[in-house]
Amino acid sequence: MSFIGGENVNEYLNTINNKIYLFSEKVIEDYKKRISVKVRVGVDITTIKDKESKKREQNIKNIETIEAILNSTIESTLVYDSNKKCIKLNDVALKTFGYTKDEMVGKDVRTFIDKDSLPIIKKVLATGYEEPYEITMLRKCGQKFPCIVKGKYIYLNSEKVRVVAILDLSQDKEKDNKIVKLAFYDSLTNLPNRALLQDRVELFLAKLARTKHYGGLIVIDLDHFKNINNTKGHFVGDKILIECAKRLQHLIRSCDTISRFGGDEFFILIDTDFHDKFDAANTIKDISKKILHNIQKPFYIKDEEYLLTASIGISIFDESFSYYEILKCADSAMNFVKKSGRNNYNFFDSALQSQLERKAIITGKLREAIKLKQISIAYQKQVDINTNVVGVEALARWEDEKLGNISPNEFIPIAEESGLIIEFGYYLLEETARVIKKWQSNPERAIWRMSVNVSLSQFSKNDFVFFIEQIIKDYKIDAKLLRLEITESILLNNIDDAISKIDYLKKLGISISIDDFGTGYSSLAYLKKLSIDELKIDKSFIEDILVDDNDEILVIAILDLGNKFGFDVIAEGVETKEIYEKLKKLGCKYFQGFYFSKPLPKERL
Repeated sequence: MSFIGGENVNEYLNTINNKIYLFSEKVIEDYKKRISVKVRVGVDITTIKDKESKKREQNIKNIETIEAILNSTIESTLVYDSNKKCIKLNDVALKTFGYTKDEMVGKDVRTFIDKDSLPIIKKVLATGYEEPYEITMLRKCGQKFPCIVKGKYIYLNSEKVRVVAILDLSQDKEKDNKIVKLAFYDSLTNLPNRALLQDRVELFLAKLARTKHYGGLIVIDLDHFKNINNTKGHFVGDKILIECAKRLQHLIRSCDTISRFGGDEFFILIDTDFHDKFDAANTIKDISKKILHNIQKPFYIKDEEYLLTASIGISIFDESFSYYEILKCADSAMNFVKKSGRNNYNFFDSALQSQLERKAIITGKLREAIKLKQISIAYQKQVDINTNVVGVEALARWEDEKLGNISPNEFIPIAEESGLIIEFGYYLLEETARVIKKWQSNPERAIWRMSVNVSLSQFSKNDFVFFIEQIIKDYKIDAKLLRLEITESILLNNIDDAISKIDYLKKLGISISIDDFGTGYSSLAYLKKLSIDELKIDKSFIEDILVDDNDEILVIAILDLGNKFGFDVIAEGVETKEIYEKLKKLGCKYFQGFYFSKPLPKERL
């Protein structure tokens, strides 16, 4: 007996009893009896089919329920499978991301996430973290937006999927920014307001406690601004205030703060980056001058010109001040300007104000004095161990008709800072060349060497050595009689340039002295590189040598250094016989100071 063919399986609905049967048919052949028999077996599967139908209906209901839930939330919702493919989403997601449904379904969900946020998501999935977390996502247009995300794994039709709810925070962030702007910024100019300025000043004071710098607060009040508001209206006034804010922003660094409290007053907080109060004040003064100049430029509103000036008050402060003290000082200084005629600046520190005013006066008068050759030259003798005169140092002296005698310690730094030192330095060199030429006919003075100080600004000029060479040629003087005194700062500025220029000067026959030796911070390594002739011991080491052992040790060291390098060593500031005798015992051979001669006009030497 054998089976013929395969088994046929069919479902059949019996309409009489409404039951479903599963029939299985097979053909069986008996070779011995030579007969074939079809065998049909039926099984009632009505109950099974009912269960399947109910399950299918339940799955459909589940999907419909999920879709209904997705579309009933205010959040964007995505469902993705184990391959990270988006399989379902709600209508909110379409609006949030800017895609159509066909564009999102089937796409990798990572397409909708900013790449910088992918590591965050990877970590969340790895740890099974299911609490809300913040990431950045992408709209179809490429725009990034912040959002809060919460995800959970569920089973859908026996498949594990992840449902992700996404809350767009961009509108909330915008609202927060608007709130911050309203709280801390002036609505008209968008500058920091009183609250933010106070916060920045207090943070700045904490910084000054570390840096020990000085800060500055500038208060700017527009003169007679109310007249514009009263006659032309607030529209014109507001336009001018906005333009003022722009002009001020162009005058300062981005790290400084411009503020407006309201009305026509502006405040500028500045870190001067200086430890010295006077240097800090100079910085603020320069800024204040620029502000006055810029405010005076015409304002054009609706083709009409408006001219304004400003009154500026300045407070210079360190970490010991409070915010309210700083503000009060600057405001007080500004009110002083208002009462004094406006269109100016003033420091709350009256002593500082006086210094700055004197400096400005001296700068103007010095420029005129140099132009008119009213700076005189005095000569101080330099002697050897036997008090024989070997040379003189040319020293600038200035007496103004109104200011009287002005110390070189005051006007020389001003000349340096203002740039007048270059013109003055060339004048000094030319005058001393005339004196050397004149002394050639005097047997005693014809051998005196002339020492002349050279400033850093002057020495740094490219034409300096050629100017010296031209003077020697024009006045036909012996170059060996000219000794140039330079400071260690010149060497620090550019050692290679200094070596080159000194070598050139040496070829001309000129000798070189290092002035104020020992007061600088440079390495002594330059001594072996430079062709110098003399070290000049600064008078600060000489004046207390009889009572200060440290000064004596320093002088001995410099004398020893000079001997070993083959340099002359001269001590300046020798004012008594006792100091002279002391220096001789220590081995000093050359001297300069009041004990031998005060600086005198050439006619009285």
